[in-house]
Amino acid sequence: MLDRMWIAPPGYFCREPTMPQVKFAFTNYGVSMGLQAVEAWPERVARVNSFFERYRSNDSYDIDPITHVMACVSWFPGEFIPGGD
Repeated sequence: MLDRMWIAPPGYFCREPTMPQVKFAFTNYGVSMGLQAVEAWPERVARVNSFFERYRSNDSYDIDPITHVMACVSWFPGEFIPGGD
């Protein structure tokens, strides 16, 4: 399913396959952490982080603290992944 939800370019996971234009930083960061936990698709993890570093939705998600917490978790997952650094 994740492969069907991958939108490249630019490099993010859409909300669902029938909605390729819908993207949420929070959920992409969660997917990123999951991929890192199973050591899968490191190039997609990097592209997700790069995309959402610049992307702005221009709604409350841009300033919601949890979005920024998830960004940090995606960039620095070591504390959340057993055996991570």
